[in-house]
Amino acid sequence: MDEKEKHKKVLEQLHTFFASPFKDDRRFTIYHLAQVTRDRLEQSNKLVNSLFFNKIFDMLLKTTDERNKLKAFEILCNLIQSATHRKKLAKDGYFKMVYDAMQVGKVDDKTLDKLSWMTTLICFHPDMIEQIVSLKLLNFIIKLVDNKFPASVRSNAVLAISLLTYHETLFNELINNGVIDIVMNLCMDQQGEMQVK
Repeated sequence: MDEKEKHKKVLEQLHTFFASPFKDDRRFTIYHLAQVTRDRLEQSNKLVNSLFFNKIFDMLLKTTDERNKLKAFEILCNLIQSATHRKKLAKDGYFKMVYDAMQVGKVDDKTLDKLSWMTTLICFHPDMIEQIVSLKLLNFIIKLVDNKFPASVRSNAVLAISLLTYHETLFNELINNGVIDIVMNLCMDQQGEMQVK
């Protein structure tokens, strides 16, 4: 069996597992894709296009299985590291669908932690400035610095804000919203809970 045929068989098997009524079969597919997109992102295009955009993304928005949802979020975050996938996620409205489906105050802390990290990754890339503005991510990030949220979520928010200061388009908005003062207060957290990655 040549390499092309081998990859085809693997893809067929992963599709079969994902369609299985057994939870562990579906989990295997999701965990496999999470590992591949982490370790071999540029070589995983066929898997991503066939499994993530067509199947796993929909599951991410709808599933009640916490483990699968959080692992699917990891795949999404891995894809942001690829310029090709990142632009597709933005252009085709995938990011918007995530923010629409998972609003602050309506998701659990573990999901919010993944969502805040995804937001930080978006803010890291200069080619996402239009997406940042259109999705009004600054307003979203400001909500995350509230003390009612876990330290990990607030830490991600602080890092996202610091990355936004590099975007000239948003710098004045950061100043006008008093965001710099908010960050300074958070960084002087007396409990020492904050850790910026």
